[in-house]
Amino acid sequence: MKTKKTDLALRRLKKRYTTGGALELPTAYQSLVGVLLSARTRDEQVLKLLPGFFKAFPTVQKLNKATVLQIQSKINTIGMFRQKAKNLKALAARVVEEFEGIIPDTMEDLVSLPGVGRKTASVVLPYAFDKPAIAVDVHVHRTANRLGWVKTKTPDKTEQELLKLFKENDHPDVNRVFVKLGRYICISQKPRCWACPLADICVYKEKNLEAPRNAEAILEDVDRREEALQELRKAIK
Repeated sequence: MKTKKTDLALRRLKKRYTTGGALELPTAYQSLVGVLLSARTRDEQVLKLLPGFFKAFPTVQKLNKATVLQIQSKINTIGMFRQKAKNLKALAARVVEEFEGIIPDTMEDLVSLPGVGRKTASVVLPYAFDKPAIAVDVHVHRTANRLGWVKTKTPDKTEQELLKLFKENDHPDVNRVFVKLGRYICISQKPRCWACPLADICVYKEKNLEAPRNAEAILEDVDRREEALQELRKAIK
């Protein structure tokens, strides 16, 4: 039953959300940098600085030649920029020295890079290399538990369970659509179940099915936010 519901849910969400993931960028290098910078930072903030970052450091080789201070100057509008600059500098050095300047395409090699954990690697693998992986952030973790597919306490545990529920060729779509569902509809407080395409197959007991008076304005704002995000993403060449 779970498998049938997951397949149905994924089909519905793919129809609802047809745009790419926020950090689904043109190259593996760009995606890796973007996801690393997004830790504890809104995607919008990261996307706004990336055009300037990639103009200064268009390749991992250029990034390797930069100083930590030079890197900091391009990312100082986001949180933890000093540590992230150190990680980017060390990451670039390792990619150049150990991987001949090519972003690695396996989980084992990606997580060996400074600042790169499983979640970052699990975003990069399907987006950049079309390889199976499911990245679980707070949005995916929350929605999977509310839907009743998993009963887990941590995103890592949720990842393990979702890998069992979805076929490998569906992996790229899982993070892409469930992040959007969690960001816009299945929000942490008072979820917008009245606008959710999965409400009829969701076991969440505290469903908020009554649309508010300003429902139309809320959905218009959701569309506006997603369009703005996509415009920022498309600005990265």
